[in-house]
Amino acid sequence: MKDIYEEMIIASREIAASFPQPRFYLLFREPLAWSQSLFDQDGQVLKCRSLIHGELKDDFGHGILHSEKVALEAGALAYIEGEKISLEESLKRDACRMAQIAGLLHDLCRSEKNHAQASASAASKILHQFSIFPRHVEHIIQAIANHEAFVEPKRIDSPVGQMISDILYDADKFRWGPDNFTQTLWQMLRSVKAEIIPLIHRFPEGMEGISSIKETFRSETGKIYGPEFIELGLKIGEKIYQFLQIRFSKELQKGI
Repeated sequence: MKDIYEEMIIASREIAASFPQPRFYLLFREPLAWSQSLFDQDGQVLKCRSLIHGELKDDFGHGILHSEKVALEAGALAYIEGEKISLEESLKRDACRMAQIAGLLHDLCRSEKNHAQASASAASKILHQFSIFPRHVEHIIQAIANHEAFVEPKRIDSPVGQMISDILYDADKFRWGPDNFTQTLWQMLRSVKAEIIPLIHRFPEGMEGISSIKETFRSETGKIYGPEFIELGLKIGEKIYQFLQIRFSKELQKGI
């Protein structure tokens, strides 16, 4: 049987490929490479990566791939924001490690109500297995608890802790851009075996909801480059909406 969701993913990625990348990827290649290096070599991050493969599911489009992308970009943001507050090299590395581990663990309980708080609680039970300073564990848990959209975050009593909280949120919300339309949306539909036609009817409303995330970015870097992710995603989404109306024109005409 043909997988309609896979067909939509392929078509959406072809549409997205005609658009430029967000400037974040072009301007911050060095921080992204630095984050990738730590992601591939740091013992505690590698341990966390191994652990989540047994914990995370791809339900609701927030599985391994999503969490690893959040972790890598949160690590890059830690490098960028750490430079701005003149963190020493070792502290910048610690911040990157915290950001990456927070990114890997932030959606442990994605399908649960109040998933940010539930994921923070689950992460706190896991992090005792790691060789991480208690204060750093606290920063990771606080960041995870604070990553829910449209919920007032709790202020953190540490500049580094606040930075980790802000950049985890921003890296996660970068995913509301192109990724939402080329991956997350279709995986969410697949996980509940949702029909495409009701999605088409709700598409404009969903686009409005995504647009509202533009004003919520928290770090200095996120506030500058985050809205571009959203704007680009919306442009891609508009093209996908047009494609869906043509691809399913017969079904829409029949009112299915």
